[in-house]
Amino acid sequence: MSLSAWVRRARTPAPAPVAREFAFLEPADLFDLEIKDDPEASPVLCCTGDPAGAAAFNALWLKRIAASGRYAGAVSVRGQGGTPAAEGGVEARAHDLVQAAVTVPRQAVFIGHREGASWAALAAGRYPAAGLVLVSPRQFPKQPPKPVGGPPVLLVVSESEAQSKEAQAVTDAYGVAPLTFAGSPDEVFKGAAAEGLLDAILSWLAPKK
Repeated sequence: MSLSAWVRRARTPAPAPVAREFAFLEPADLFDLEIKDDPEASPVLCCTGDPAGAAAFNALWLKRIAASGRYAGAVSVRGQGGTPAAEGGVEARAHDLVQAAVTVPRQAVFIGHREGASWAALAAGRYPAAGLVLVSPRQFPKQPPKPVGGPPVLLVVSESEAQSKEAQAVTDAYGVAPLTFAGSPDEVFKGAAAEGLLDAILSWLAPKK
């Protein structure tokens, strides 16, 4: 963490605490599949700018991530889903994500969708994430903090977003080119576009041989 980031964090009052809604699936929870937990695989923690919060990931994402042998979790930050509203802006929502991450077994990968990509980027400046996946980022900070520990970063956007200012902001910040998926950026939680997106993310997360 840079000196300026440390000073900013030290001078910023801690956000008001909230009881966060959290959803998770472990490989052992998939009774219809013979999936074993991979102790070498990093857990995954998801967040989204969608008002539904953690519930947005329930139908497809958590099950598909758990089926890969990983612990799969999603958190509703303040004002989302079943998490009550509380004072605080982007920094407070990043704080909610960090607080959820410290309860996850082993060092987690952050997946942030839409505004959640901004919260995940800020959270990675405080928590040593095992990886950072930014999906269709929105309202992305011009100068996000340097991720603690230098984890790998993946930017995934729809084909229509590949030249967007948000994609360019991520490219400039982390030096990564976008990986694109077919379909609408609003169809990331169901349908063929969502499945293709998840395939790309899980392939990237898989250990390189």
